[in-house]
Amino acid sequence: MGRMWLDSPVLWHSSRDRGEMNMALTPAQAALIQARWLNWYTADWDYGQTTLAFFCAAIGAAAVLNLASSWRARRSAKRPAGGAPQRAGVLARATAGFRFFTARQFRVRATGWYAPPLAAMLAVGAMAIVVLSLMLGPRPYYWASAAMGHSQPVATRSGWIALGIMPFMIAFATKVNFVTILTGTSHEKLQVFHRWSAVLMYITSLVHTFPFIVREIKMGTMNESWSTGTFYWTGVAALVPQTYLMALSWGIFRNPYYEIFKKLHFIAAGIFMAALFLHCDFTLTSWDYFFATAAIYASVWLARVLRTLYTTRLGLPATVTRAAPTLLRIRVPVPRAGGRLKWAPGQHVFVRVAGLGGAHALTSHPFTIASVRADAAAELVVREHRGLTGALARRVDKEGAGGEWTTRVVVDGPYGGVHIALQGYDRVLLLAGGSGATFTLPLLSDLAAHIKEGARCQHVEFVVAVRDTESYAWMADTVSAATALAPAHIATRVHVTGAPAKLGGGSGKGDDSTSESDAGSGHEAGRPDLAQLVHDAAHAGAARVAIIACGPDGFLYDVRNAVAGAQLEILDGFGPCEEVFLHTESYSW
Repeated sequence: MGRMWLDSPVLWHSSRDRGEMNMALTPAQAALIQARWLNWYTADWDYGQTTLAFFCAAIGAAAVLNLASSWRARRSAKRPAGGAPQRAGVLARATAGFRFFTARQFRVRATGWYAPPLAAMLAVGAMAIVVLSLMLGPRPYYWASAAMGHSQPVATRSGWIALGIMPFMIAFATKVNFVTILTGTSHEKLQVFHRWSAVLMYITSLVHTFPFIVREIKMGTMNESWSTGTFYWTGVAALVPQTYLMALSWGIFRNPYYEIFKKLHFIAAGIFMAALFLHCDFTLTSWDYFFATAAIYASVWLARVLRTLYTTRLGLPATVTRAAPTLLRIRVPVPRAGGRLKWAPGQHVFVRVAGLGGAHALTSHPFTIASVRADAAAELVVREHRGLTGALARRVDKEGAGGEWTTRVVVDGPYGGVHIALQGYDRVLLLAGGSGATFTLPLLSDLAAHIKEGARCQHVEFVVAVRDTESYAWMADTVSAATALAPAHIATRVHVTGAPAKLGGGSGKGDDSTSESDAGSGHEAGRPDLAQLVHDAAHAGAARVAIIACGPDGFLYDVRNAVAGAQLEILDGFGPCEEVFLHTESYSW
């Protein structure tokens, strides 16, 4: 007779009827197994729902903070422009204190590892404390007698905690999700919570597993249970892919082979979820967590598919050319009249290139839109690496020098961007490292247009660091056009990191004293002093300052910690300005 992978008849929930009490139990033992936090028949309520409540409360608190931040930004933007900054009030100092934690970052120099922002680390720490306390706080961990139950208390509760984490772990990983809608945090910044909630789910899964194995070995029934039942088979079938997912999701394995990692990650996740579904076998309300997870994932997947079909149908025509020796430009024409693909400056999209064929036609990759919405096309400027961009570069090179390759692309998005109106700030500092200019460049163009129309913002400084002048050439016309719209309010600086000496043109100080032909831009050799740029922007006499940065990890590390220092100055009540807003975008997630 074959194995019965699910109990029959299959139900939505299993019964909570304990039946007759084992006569071998003492009165004290009988009372203990029926006590709250130890009762197997209510463990899903005690631990699964408590875990759900914690995550919901944390997301709700983040949503309230997001609403408060948006309200304060709108309120501050209505104040008259100009004038010296006032001493920060209680609300401004409290905001600065909170933003210190969102800006401050640490790194390990020896390994080159950059930690998430301090606020994310504290949130992950709180998540770990609650989960581990819920799992290890109640006593006892094990029953004093075999008659008290087959499942040990620590194994029971750790299993339900793992199931309670599961829907949120999946939600944190999706591109369209309710967490982003409520908190205003873009999907790529939620990846840290996806990864660490997965770690906690794995830890609780191991704690759930080991007591059963130890008990069976001690009783000498392991071989029998393995041979005749499905409980251990399905448990191992779930734990093996879960271990794979955990082990190979660390950056040292994930980043060098991301395209292969992503495909195998989805396959392993599917096997894990299917095996775990069978393992739970509709015990109490265990399948409710799977149905909730499926509803979350299926709804966002369907939303993405329907939006993609609406905006790009089965693909839009696109041309791919060389923008620089190591840069590619993807141009996707979008008709102004009736165009369905719409975006805001700084947003990114996921692109699937159908013309490449093979595996590349089945994968999508994120690229920032380097053009503003007023343009007739979405332009994506990307740096050549391995994988998709390498394949694109080889295909373009076949067309010869200066040639272009025409293909069709499917565009999913847009996502991300800056959700606060930058034109409402008195001063804006845009910082870009290399191709990070694809994020800050459309923001510059958008700000220039708003300043020309009389926006509050009075000064914008655009600073970009590139390897050579050819890496700047693709953006030069856009920078010049933006500066020409408000030459008295916009200053630009270009740092050529591969240049041995200062290049001609401009004062290089970011002021407005450069000649008209230079359009307020200075070209300098070497890396920019990011900490000094942030310090100068905060001490320039503006009441509200916004700093936007996009670049490699080391670039953002310097910007973040410089902004964190400015927040502490505001927090002590004697800061140089009333508010410093920071938004960062990273090359990788």
